[in-house]
Amino acid sequence: MTCQTAEMEGLGRMRISKTVWLLGILVFAAEIAFGYWMAHVNHFVAVDAFSRVANAYYVGYSRDPHLAAIGFVWNPLPSLLMLPILVAQPLYPALASSAIAGVILSGFFTSATVVMLCHHFIKRGMPLLFSLLICLLYGLNPFIFLYGSNGMSESVFIFFLVWIVITVADWLEKGKINSLIGASFALALAFLTRYEAVAFGACLALGFILLIWKQYKQNPHKSKYRELYNKIEATEIVLLTPAFFTGILWIFLNYSIMGDPLYFLRSSYSNLGQAAQLVNNATFSPLMGHPVEAALYISERIACFLPPLGLIIVMRLWRRSLFKTEFAVILLLIASIPAMQFLMLIKGSSYGWLRFFVYPLPLVMAWLPYELQKQKQSRGYRTSCLMALAVLVGCGIFTWNVMQNKSLSPEEYDAIHYQQSKALPLAMEIAADLDRRAEQNDRQKVLMDAFNAFYVILNSKRPYNLVITSDRDFEQSLRHPEQYNITHILVPDPNGIASLNAVNQRYPGFYDHGASWAALEKDYGGGWKLYRVIPQSETEDKRLLSP
Repeated sequence: MTCQTAEMEGLGRMRISKTVWLLGILVFAAEIAFGYWMAHVNHFVAVDAFSRVANAYYVGYSRDPHLAAIGFVWNPLPSLLMLPILVAQPLYPALASSAIAGVILSGFFTSATVVMLCHHFIKRGMPLLFSLLICLLYGLNPFIFLYGSNGMSESVFIFFLVWIVITVADWLEKGKINSLIGASFALALAFLTRYEAVAFGACLALGFILLIWKQYKQNPHKSKYRELYNKIEATEIVLLTPAFFTGILWIFLNYSIMGDPLYFLRSSYSNLGQAAQLVNNATFSPLMGHPVEAALYISERIACFLPPLGLIIVMRLWRRSLFKTEFAVILLLIASIPAMQFLMLIKGSSYGWLRFFVYPLPLVMAWLPYELQKQKQSRGYRTSCLMALAVLVGCGIFTWNVMQNKSLSPEEYDAIHYQQSKALPLAMEIAADLDRRAEQNDRQKVLMDAFNAFYVILNSKRPYNLVITSDRDFEQSLRHPEQYNITHILVPDPNGIASLNAVNQRYPGFYDHGASWAALEKDYGGGWKLYRVIPQSETEDKRLLSP
């Protein structure tokens, strides 16, 4: 009888697992279908998503393929994860040209997050149907769904943050070292995905100190403070060592390859370099040095992601457990990234996009099973479950309304109300023209800064005729075009962020007037011009023929 019962329980767990994985597959399929339509059919791809795909593309398909071509400004993990996907690029070019590789990656991690959350709800004793419904509602939240389909790095980052919060909840319950190790590696991977992991990691480290202190105070057989210190020290070493060495490795690679250990932080392509444009921005300049205005700016954007946190507060008030250390820790984690954005807005180093404030939603979702498990001990458990479903529905509606507001969420508004791209069709036209020229002259070498020209590069069928930023001879080619056999230079109009383009930085006024050694070959319109590099011999011949 015991064996039969165990067998039935095993079959039941297997059915549950299959059902959860089916949910993940359905979410993944929906993300891929929508992302494919947006990117390949409708030609709308977020700039950052295209840039991440481009960084991976340069590693294998540029004129000078090498791993360092992945770049040293943005965190490398999303692009590294796209490398296996881009192996199929020769068979299906849209993986790069329409950034479908990014769509696959973001769709996979969003569906993986849904599966991980669902397993966590079930493990905490929640009914299967409820777990499926609440995780489906999370996956269908308009913001979560959009960012699971657009190739951006947020979905990858959210996966690791959710993993960390789940391990914290497990550690609180069982205190096993396995949970701590899982959190440590998730934090390191989060750092390789987005820099916000630094703020999150600092608050995570502080949170564990608070939790260990609480355990010490509640222990009736208190040991000496020395033992408390040793436990805190050991915990922090396990928790932070992978992330610490990951950060040191990133700094070392920046130094050894780019010549500056903080190249990712202070190069002209970095966030600080690009954010320098915000000084004259009508939206962000009033926030600089004004904490109250910055706080109001954040509150308007973060509000739509906070209703689930409100639910947890209500449940804790019901249980009279609001002022508990573990709740203070989750609040600390939720506040970590918004606090970082607050400081950056005051300093004028953040664009304040809506996506920077989404993290309370997935973090609370990861913590919610822990709260509902505690709620089982009270009479309000079923009511709390129904409220959780209702709050997730309301949160989705609230978020959708915010995404419809161009002033609050310009990126998401543009995606929803997108009509026709100007940049991508123009890039395809430029790439096709350069390909035709290269077919007529196989020795053609067109120099361009990938910072702005990645659309063109990814749509070119002859990337080996393009000299781009990741090429090891790019700087020398930019300084001495003829010496390095550069035949043409593609340059953007130096307005706004395009002023950081390497050609515009090296040769001010080049877009408008060219140079004595470069003549305008073609004006593509839309802020792009192609200049032909005049060979010195041709210049001398003209000089000799002139009267």
